[in-house]
Amino acid sequence: MWQVRGNTRRLVGFARATSDHAFNATIWDVVVHPDFQGKGMGKALMKYVLKKLRSEEISNVTLFADPHVVDFYRNLGFMSDPEGIKGMFWYPH
Repeated sequence: MWQVRGNTRRLVGFARATSDHAFNATIWDVVVHPDFQGKGMGKALMKYVLKKLRSEEISNVTLFADPHVVDFYRNLGFMSDPEGIKGMFWYPH
C-alpha cells in the first residue's frame, strides 16, 4: 500500500506470501506503518492476499502469528492449530 502525495509515493503497508501454486500457501508478513495502523489497512491487505490466493484455487493458507496479533487473524477466520504444532525456525550462529 502506498501513500501518494503529489509526485511522492511512500510505502505504508505490505503483505507477503508464498505458495506451491496448487494447494498450500503461507503468509509470512503483514506490515503496516505505525502511523497508519488501526485504520483497516492490515485487514484490507489480508483480504486482498486471501482473495488472490483463492483465485488461484489455493485451499490451505497458513501463517505464524506472534501472541499479540493472534486475535487480529482470528477475526479474519484463521484458527489456531488444534494439535498445537509450532513452527520451527533455523537461524545461522
